[in-house]
Amino acid sequence: MERMTTIRLAPRSIPHHFIAGSLLLALAACAGSSRSEPPQQRQLTSAVSPPARLGPPEYLPNMARTVLKTRMVNHARDMGELVSAIMVLDYQSIGLRAGRLADDASWSRPLSGDATELNSLLPEKFFVHQDELRKNARALSTAAASSKAIAVADAYGRLAESCVHCHATYRTGQ
Repeated sequence: MERMTTIRLAPRSIPHHFIAGSLLLALAACAGSSRSEPPQQRQLTSAVSPPARLGPPEYLPNMARTVLKTRMVNHARDMGELVSAIMVLDYQSIGLRAGRLADDASWSRPLSGDATELNSLLPEKFFVHQDELRKNARALSTAAASSKAIAVADAYGRLAESCVHCHATYRTGQ
């Protein structure tokens, strides 16, 4: 008669910051330059590296921050769904989700100096970041239409990089 041995491990709680730090460390270790590295490696390394910021985040009025927080919740959801679609190379879903991100980046530059326009609270730099997001999201949608995995990965890297640049400019706690 065979005897089975069961090993029981005590449950442990691993802090989220430890997991995130370990993931970033692993990604950084993979970021070394080699001749066989995929073309999107530079974008991945840039996207997961801490942003370079010498001072505090740029000022945005509280009303603008409140409205943007609501919009960012939608962006976070869309980006999560987009990453899931990319991981399984669901090109149709990638194209739809990237298109949704591009369409949602739709704050218009103020038409006048009228202080009642919410958009007048946003600096020009915000609109530059938004234009970059829209351009990169559309490029990802186009790459998805080609059904080429490396083109999708490269375009996603540029999209993620545009998100990080904006967050490094305006988010606190970076």
